[in-house]
Amino acid sequence: MDYVDFMRDVGPGELGDYLSIMAPTADLEAMRDADAETLGDHLASAAPTADLGDVGVFDMAIETRDAQHGWEIETVPKVGRLAGASPRLLCWAVSSDANQYCWDLADDSMPIIVFDRGFLEWTAYDLSFTDFVVGMIQDSIPGYAGDRIASHLGWQMPVTYKVHKRDRW
Repeated sequence: MDYVDFMRDVGPGELGDYLSIMAPTADLEAMRDADAETLGDHLASAAPTADLGDVGVFDMAIETRDAQHGWEIETVPKVGRLAGASPRLLCWAVSSDANQYCWDLADDSMPIIVFDRGFLEWTAYDLSFTDFVVGMIQDSIPGYAGDRIASHLGWQMPVTYKVHKRDRW
């Protein structure tokens, strides 16, 4: 997974003061292979991350529990192939608009599933972590109506990445 390489080489942080990319709370491969009950038990017992000062506190377990709860709210539309789906969500990022970026661990291709609070809908994208984040920066994700980092920042380039106040994962 390119996300694992990114966490190892760069670490969790803030992209353009807009997207908080979180470090995993456990071994991603083990979480991917865990059944739903084991995954839920792990996330329920995970400790919150340390205080990260001015970048805020975002924890993969806490955000995942929030995303799973949000999925269960029946009034929020699930777009396209997500209608009737039962994903196993693992949240890897949150925007300053409180949008959540997750993987579906139930699907071997681990598509990215986004909860957009502005549009109040869930959508899925068959992109890698890197392709998705670069697409957000370049506004180049087909059919994507959510966060566009560069336009949010008034097209100020380059978009910066601030590593959180802890060592790489």
